[in-house]
Amino acid sequence: MIRRLVPIGIVAAFSAVLVSYLAYTWQLSQEMRANAAVFSRIYFQVVQAVTSAEGMTAEGELNLILQLRDLGIPVVQTDLEGSPTLVSNLPFEARLDDPAGVERVRRYVQRLDEANPPLVDAERNFVVHFGDPLYLQRLRWIPWLQAILLLGVVGTGVWMIRTSSRSERERIWTAMARESAHQMGTPLSSLVGWLELLDATAGPEGIRPDGIDVLAEMEDDVRRLEKVSRRFELIGRRPALRPVSLHEVVGRVSRYFRSRMPSMRSQVRLEVEIPEDAPLVLGNETLLEWAFENLFKNSLDSLAGRDGSIRVTWLGSDGEMARLRFSDDGPGVDPGLGNRVFDVGVTTKQGGWGVGLSLVRRIFVQAHKGSVALEPTETGASFAITLPLADSGA
Repeated sequence: MIRRLVPIGIVAAFSAVLVSYLAYTWQLSQEMRANAAVFSRIYFQVVQAVTSAEGMTAEGELNLILQLRDLGIPVVQTDLEGSPTLVSNLPFEARLDDPAGVERVRRYVQRLDEANPPLVDAERNFVVHFGDPLYLQRLRWIPWLQAILLLGVVGTGVWMIRTSSRSERERIWTAMARESAHQMGTPLSSLVGWLELLDATAGPEGIRPDGIDVLAEMEDDVRRLEKVSRRFELIGRRPALRPVSLHEVVGRVSRYFRSRMPSMRSQVRLEVEIPEDAPLVLGNETLLEWAFENLFKNSLDSLAGRDGSIRVTWLGSDGEMARLRFSDDGPGVDPGLGNRVFDVGVTTKQGGWGVGLSLVRRIFVQAHKGSVALEPTETGASFAITLPLADSGA
């Protein structure tokens, strides 16, 4: 819940800051536009006074003072001794008839003179001290606000990435542990079943009346346990690829499940329609076997003991890629999920971890540079698979 709310909160905060920044910038532009008009009027009156025989009239001086006040520029006029005679736009209320107020204005004049040199007219005995307009003072804070906002966004982003990465690692490790237990569960349960059959029905050499060699099947399960223990060593490594027969790999996986069907899923037909002379693909036999095993398990779980079939069909080659279809006539996949069924954690099974199909995509796409996609179907699930041909030079 918190992981979902944090990004929403960040976006909302960033949006609020952005909107306020735009509004503030628009306000500043309006103030600067108004100030430009005031400056133009002041320039007009000064030129008018200079070209007039009467010079600057008292009314003209009053208008100038009022317009300067509209600019928001803090101005203090003093005599040569520093006694204030006129104030405008000060950040505090200044009473020139109060000694305390006069002293406060004197101190403020020192601050103004540090920022801007005063304008002195010794002949007429007055000095003009001025500061920056209010909008210019606000502009000085913008770079700092932007820097603080940027640091906040970057810091939050780093925190989110680290938190998300840590959570993802924990989720993957948990899922991988579950998958390893799931991988080992089939051969282990089969071994237990073979032992029970061996004890109950097999002859002295381990052969059942129906011809199944229990000892051979147990050896196959032991070898599969050894394969499972080696499979996870290939995760995160670049696998060695060599020419591989899909007829043999898929046939081997289907035979393994078919011999265990009586105790696992009855009434399910496994059909492998890959020609023996189909072109070889460039792949890693261990990983390809793992991928098809996950597809078989996924289909068997979806059928859940009902009548049905699982079919692997050879579709030929397209350029440098071999094309396959893996399908079943189970309940299918929710169309709303689409290819998200390959994402870690996405599952349609009760209590599932959403790892099997993710591993399938990782094996076909990342390890073999092929593809796997969920095809639209009216019933069941169908996966389109491509793998590079061995003579493609991939």
